[in-house]
Amino acid sequence: MSWQPVGSLWARLPRELGDAVRPRIPAIARHCVEGVVSEIGECAEVFSDSDARAAAVELTRRSIERAIDRVGVPELLQNDLLADFRAQGRIAFHQGLSREAAQAAFRVSSWVLWRSIAAAGRQLQLSGDVLYGAAECLFGDVVEVTMALTEGYNAAQAEATGPAEQRARLFRLLTAGTGYAQADAGALAVAIGWRIPQRITAVVFTAAPGAPAFPTGLLPTAVPADLVSDAPGALVACPEADLGGLRELPSGWSATVGVAVPMAQAAESFRIARRASELAQRGMITTVGPVLWCEEHITTLLLLADEFLLDQLAGEALEPLSGLAPRQHDELAATLLTQVQTRGSAPEIARQLAVHPQTVRARLRRLTELFGERLDDPDQRLRIELALRAERLRPADV
Repeated sequence: MSWQPVGSLWARLPRELGDAVRPRIPAIARHCVEGVVSEIGECAEVFSDSDARAAAVELTRRSIERAIDRVGVPELLQNDLLADFRAQGRIAFHQGLSREAAQAAFRVSSWVLWRSIAAAGRQLQLSGDVLYGAAECLFGDVVEVTMALTEGYNAAQAEATGPAEQRARLFRLLTAGTGYAQADAGALAVAIGWRIPQRITAVVFTAAPGAPAFPTGLLPTAVPADLVSDAPGALVACPEADLGGLRELPSGWSATVGVAVPMAQAAESFRIARRASELAQRGMITTVGPVLWCEEHITTLLLLADEFLLDQLAGEALEPLSGLAPRQHDELAATLLTQVQTRGSAPEIARQLAVHPQTVRARLRRLTELFGERLDDPDQRLRIELALRAERLRPADV
């Protein structure tokens, strides 16, 4: 990462402000750590050790000194300052802190430092514009410093985990559906040698009881994949090329390939693949072979996307059929679906159903008695068709 000179902001501040703050830096550093301990539970636990707390105070003191050294100095680069924060990110990881706790600690420390700078400025009777400029300098660094912290944290984390765990962590990060930091994804992608694509497709794997362990070598090594969790899966950029090995899936294993989506929507592809896998296991999507491709079943997935609403629709649209015997229900439902789909004559419907035209005429008369004017209403016909299509897809006991 390339850092630009920041003297254009910090150099505008009067040197007397830096001179006034500098003697207070040791006390400010202690107050920063005390504030972090009081507000962040993870840090309170880590810094309960006196040596760890003393080290934190020293790191904070050094960082504050580097910040104050920039006051009134034109075109002073902050490479050293940011290197310190990268080092602090590494230390935070090895201390067992979460990335979020490390970032929060910096924000708390920034507020403590700002209060001290503001107090010094008021004692010097500096103008409000000068104090505003000091705040702009300090909080303008938040994004850059947070990124430096994160880079250091991610680097230490990548070094501490093996390739399989890194692949699994990246997969879980991208498919969680809760949002993620680009820096986190980028660091893990670099660690596993994966070039983040513009579009991505999720794959879900399902093992039947007694199936063998998922064999190695069926997936490219440099893709995000978690094959040991309760929801095993992978993310691939080019399904046709990357999933060629799935032809060798052992007995008992199946794969469901989601739809291709922009990288930011990887969680949606994963969700759709999991839904399709569930429907296939319930017999509501027919599969040929061990691999199910969602793009071939978009209509079914859309129709069964919300089964609760589908039940509400069916209960209303197909209510006239509810009191019939099962055989009569099935015969009339088949005739009704063909009729609303085709608007065909009795002979045309009879050919599609492979029954006598007279039989169809009798069924159509019965359907007219049951549904009445609804059969002439386009909106009602659509509702009836959707309900009948879904009824065909779902097992009788659903």
